[in-house]
Amino acid sequence: MTPKSPILRLAVFVSGSGSNLQSILDACAQADFPAEVACVFCNRSDAYGLARARDAGVASLVVDDRDFPSRRAHEEVLLKGLADRPVDLVVLAGYMRILTPLFLQAFRRADGRSGVINIHPADTRDYQGAHGYEYALGIKPHGLNRLEKTKITVHWVDDGVDTGPIIAQADVPVLPEDDLRALKARGLEIEHQLYPEVIRDIAMGRYD
Repeated sequence: MTPKSPILRLAVFVSGSGSNLQSILDACAQADFPAEVACVFCNRSDAYGLARARDAGVASLVVDDRDFPSRRAHEEVLLKGLADRPVDLVVLAGYMRILTPLFLQAFRRADGRSGVINIHPADTRDYQGAHGYEYALGIKPHGLNRLEKTKITVHWVDDGVDTGPIIAQADVPVLPEDDLRALKARGLEIEHQLYPEVIRDIAMGRYD
């Protein structure tokens, strides 16, 4: 993707604590980083990610999905809120909603490819949906074997759930003594490294 301006403008979507958002904000604060967080969107007014945006001086937009009868109705209001905010790339960072074709079409690039990326705590070729770390530990779905390693995956978002083209992956070892908390902590460290790296590469046109 070639940025529309010298700096790739990001809309980062969060639902909770926003630790991946913080890693992106920290990267964007570096003088040589070719992207900036233009706005943060959240579907929960009490999410800590909003405090992270405020502390960084980044504008935020809150549209609580619980106030709407459908995903489409929620996204129609969201899209109106984003209409006057120049954005080159939507970055899902712990956003716990499945985007509809309505939203994805609005951020589709001129060549028809997605303008939305997501980070997923599993190999999307093996496991899609929530509870990626639980999957690695054999907790969910019930009866699966524990893995020796899992992957963090950054991918383009399509109409499916974690089914879009893979951009980059990084291994996460699953140690014999790991419980869910330990594995998540190790995985998040890798997430926080990988996501800004991918955003840098997209901004520099390395995934065209």
